[in-house]
Amino acid sequence: MLCLPLNTYPMNLPDIRQLSIFIALEETRSFTAAAKLCFITQSAVSHSIKSLEKQLDCPLIERIGKRIILTPYGEVFLHHAKRVIAELEISLSKLEKIKQWGYSALRISVPDSICQMVIPRVLKDFYQKHPKCEVSINIGDTGETTRMIEQGKIDLGLGIQQIPHDQKLIFTPLAEDELCFITQPDHPWSEQKLTERTELSDVRLITYSEESETKRLLTRYFKQRVIRHHQPLSLGNMEAIKEMTRQGMGVGIVPRWIAQKEISQGTLTEHMISNPPPPRQWGVFTSAHKTLLLPEEDFITLCRRHLNTAIQGSSTPHMS
Repeated sequence: MLCLPLNTYPMNLPDIRQLSIFIALEETRSFTAAAKLCFITQSAVSHSIKSLEKQLDCPLIERIGKRIILTPYGEVFLHHAKRVIAELEISLSKLEKIKQWGYSALRISVPDSICQMVIPRVLKDFYQKHPKCEVSINIGDTGETTRMIEQGKIDLGLGIQQIPHDQKLIFTPLAEDELCFITQPDHPWSEQKLTERTELSDVRLITYSEESETKRLLTRYFKQRVIRHHQPLSLGNMEAIKEMTRQGMGVGIVPRWIAQKEISQGTLTEHMISNPPPPRQWGVFTSAHKTLLLPEEDFITLCRRHLNTAIQGSSTPHMS
């Protein structure tokens, strides 16, 4: 994270005491009442406001007789000052909770499909063991997740193994799934019994996001096997891939367990990409400098259990 030295700012930032006094003055519209609210003298309130106006180089209040009103500058500054104080109060409250015995916090990042199909079961079991742990979840692909770990924004993230491996990160394998083609049930492929296709230039492929590890894996896979194909339609959501395929927009490429429901219902048909199919290695990314805490270790264990259950729950494939 880039931190600028204080002398690079155009002005010194106001301190919390100045913000609190200014907010109190706006709420009471009286120097005397603001002084009582802040437990300081009236002259201290006056001095703080004058100092703040000089610091910001603009008037914040106007005196009309005995009345005090905010200037347009003051209205804008008030809005942000209140947000700063509110965020500070929230952070202090969270810190107090963390200080309590047994309380902890866990920041994670997971792909959209994992968040929908795996994380709810993980959290249900996790909260039974760590009821005081506050979990915050970011939805992001492997690339975004690894960047957030390097920036210190999350504690751990689920994703697909990267090639080449980033030495600043540790990858802990959890489970492996396999990719397959999906089509409408009446697609011409349904009449064919092929275990591998070397020619895909006559179909429109629908794949996951252009910048995803899944897309990179497929690109390497097709290149190694000299499988010809047109530029695929790339979407950032597995549900969108399935829906596009259902509507006859092309041939989707997804892990079987993601389309298990639709395959079982007969609204989509699966087909082998090859035998064996191209695999994806799922795992947890953490910083190479990090020592895992007990809640983090338990969370990883639960992710391994429920991810494998979800993947293996897709019954033995019957593919054309």
